[in-house]
Amino acid sequence: MTTQIKFSRLKRIDLQETYVSLAIVGEYKHLRESQYRIKYIQIDNPLERKLRNIIIRKIEQANSFEEYDFECPEPEEDLVRTIESESTDFFRIKEILESLNPEEDKIESLDELVKAKAYMIILRNNESILTIGFKTIPENWKMKRDRGLIPLLFRENQFIDLEDENVFSIANTIDFIAFEDVLFILSKKNFEYGLNFREGMIAKANELYEEIRTINLFVNMEILTNRVGNNQRYLKKIATIKNLGYYRNQAFLQRLREINQHKDWGIQFQDDGQIVITEEKLDDILSILQNKRLYSELTEEDFDVSSAKKI
Repeated sequence: MTTQIKFSRLKRIDLQETYVSLAIVGEYKHLRESQYRIKYIQIDNPLERKLRNIIIRKIEQANSFEEYDFECPEPEEDLVRTIESESTDFFRIKEILESLNPEEDKIESLDELVKAKAYMIILRNNESILTIGFKTIPENWKMKRDRGLIPLLFRENQFIDLEDENVFSIANTIDFIAFEDVLFILSKKNFEYGLNFREGMIAKANELYEEIRTINLFVNMEILTNRVGNNQRYLKKIATIKNLGYYRNQAFLQRLREINQHKDWGIQFQDDGQIVITEEKLDDILSILQNKRLYSELTEEDFDVSSAKKI
């Protein structure tokens, strides 16, 4: 089933009579890998309606979609980015969620709430979960005195000090909607943070380095690894390069040598075909391996583009 069909199904689904649950997502590290704890929290009927309407409203506002890639910009108001859940940590989160009972697996302490990383709005029918809205915890999730503010509630024409109250706040938006096996992303930045995409990109970078060393693609590999480091902008480039895999294609690499010589791009090659990395040409090499050095037939100029949509 294509993403277009799934997007159409999401737009048509009737969520008005769904059951609403709220679950808190906690995270901890084990052997440098993120592990997740999920607990339900009881909510009242007015909050159920508000949470349901957040998801319904966001689905209604989405009129088009484009596939997520590591260097795409934030989606605009009526656009969502799509990615298969199996390529993200949400696949693991969903597996844990499906094993829980909303009536039994509940929050047991205030500390669990305060330390939560995200929450999920879960809509289901009598048979199964239909869709999930995921939101990374906002900064004002728990009001604290050390923020330099005194939390007050205006009730019956007077201020009431909420210092001893456990006051939390729910955002009126979400970061992405999970439907079937696709994530429909509304906030690229929060999606990447909430699902630890940075860590995933570092893992992809290390896999790419190992593969490149095996096929002996580059000279001066340390220039690449030092420049990338933990820099998210470069990690996204590396992840894109790995996903596309042009560096494995000998016809692509031969064509690169020919065009480089013809257009005098200044990239150096060894006699055995190795690409020589230099500080000055590293960005050029990365753009080319991302297939983002493009030629305009209108102006007869070459451009390194940040984002490209295939026609």
